[in-house]
Amino acid sequence: MRFFSGAIVGAVLATSFTFVNPSSVQADEIVTPAAEAVDVSTATIPAASGDVSTASGEGDLVAELPARRTDDFGLVGVTWDAGFDATGLLVEVRLRSAGAWGEWEELHVESEVGDEGGRGGTEPLWAGTADGVSVRVTSPTGQRPAGLQVATIDPGTTTAASASAVSPALYRGTSAAATTVASALTPQPAIILRSSWGAARNTKCNSPTTVSETRGAVVHHTAGTNSYTAAQSAQIVRATQAYHMKSRNWCDIGYNFLVDQYGQIFEGRNGGIDRQVRAAHSGNDAVNTYAMGVSLMGTFSTMAPTPAAKNAVVKLISWRLGSMGTPALGTYSLGGKTLNRIAGHRDVVGTECPGAAAYAWLGAPGGLRQSVAASIAGGSTEISVRAARLGSSKTGSLVRAEYPFYNDGGGTKARFKKIDIISSRKGTFSLGDVIRSRYNSLGAQSGKLGVPTGSIYTTRRSNVRQQRFHFGTIYRVKRKGKLQPGIALYDRLENKYRSLKEANGKLGVPEKTQRAISGGRQRAWFSKGTLTLEKSGRVTVSVK
Repeated sequence: MRFFSGAIVGAVLATSFTFVNPSSVQADEIVTPAAEAVDVSTATIPAASGDVSTASGEGDLVAELPARRTDDFGLVGVTWDAGFDATGLLVEVRLRSAGAWGEWEELHVESEVGDEGGRGGTEPLWAGTADGVSVRVTSPTGQRPAGLQVATIDPGTTTAASASAVSPALYRGTSAAATTVASALTPQPAIILRSSWGAARNTKCNSPTTVSETRGAVVHHTAGTNSYTAAQSAQIVRATQAYHMKSRNWCDIGYNFLVDQYGQIFEGRNGGIDRQVRAAHSGNDAVNTYAMGVSLMGTFSTMAPTPAAKNAVVKLISWRLGSMGTPALGTYSLGGKTLNRIAGHRDVVGTECPGAAAYAWLGAPGGLRQSVAASIAGGSTEISVRAARLGSSKTGSLVRAEYPFYNDGGGTKARFKKIDIISSRKGTFSLGDVIRSRYNSLGAQSGKLGVPTGSIYTTRRSNVRQQRFHFGTIYRVKRKGKLQPGIALYDRLENKYRSLKEANGKLGVPEKTQRAISGGRQRAWFSKGTLTLEKSGRVTVSVK
């Protein structure tokens, strides 16, 4: 029986991890974990009595919850009604774990989020596994926040796996802005999507709010133990979302991304991983809107982030800033602050976040800022090399920075105003004008044609150009000097047409993309006849 009044706040929505991962993984490596519901319990923290324990720090002890046993929980936080000036407020918890009560730990107070609304509160603290809690609140003014509550959260269990052991999936999301070709095409790193870590549905977050530019990045931490497994990381993210939504009354998790000590990157707030989504991470509305919030999972007061975490954060911020054409170095002004392009939470509001050791890494020689700057400036991929060789007059501005996909054994793609460039194990090739339009109408690399296997070239018929793909061909035809829509043939109809010498053969020039007709058949039209794929699988040739 619980000592707190609690409610199940949302069931985990997904039963498998999905990564946007640049490495190829075989389909039989898919892991399907089982997940339990997230359970949030709350208890009122009463005003302190006359006979209370002495709190650390200066000020008056204004509230205290005596030690009590609870059901198991993994994360704890303290909240209060909005509008209280929490400057100097000291909130501490003492937890029971493995049958013993630990030392008092401070929960750092977070600034209220204006546009987000909700309740005031502390950072949540990840405890791992605890079954008891005590709270004390000290105020420098002797004033007690109204509505003081402690929330304990059981995130449920999941048999999770690391990014390298779980099947990837197609990239999702759309670009929010166009930048110049000069922006480095830094590849997108592996990202665990919301549907995979068990995100609860958000309450729209204004649908959500997105803007067309990312002006900078703010680095945070989630606080709590650094002794957690890779499999527990999803639980920490779920518990953090539950605390933000159910205890702080925010519309969703406050961070745009979270990164664990194993280098796993989790999608945070809903709205698209490649879009600048307004979040609730900094305590400053303008910064929340125009800067991405990245939270390191752990405590970094004296211990620096792991090499794996650092590497993941560098890749993540390099990709996001590079895709928006935002420099890694220098400063910008926003929300009444002048911030480094990559700043710590403490630069925005009065807080220790992201911890002294993590904060020192941001500006250290060879640290985060310099590493991201080097990555953006020096990143070289097959796509970036090809784009540079073509030049901006042929590519146009960068619309969507290089990102991975997993058709045909893996590959990456970048979109420009005039062309797309796709790189796979078949090679790196660009697609433009009517060929790009037809290719995308058929599902692009995910569709009927697969990845490109060559560049466009002119046939012996000067009015016909063509480009080969893994499963077909798109023809670019001019009639009376006027360019026609791209014409696609694939599978058996394309094979037959090629065997008949294509435009130089007895069927002549393609006129229409193949499509379904009555009787479960497929047909393609040419200037001198048709090809029909019968339901039986036989191809019939009809010449005028």
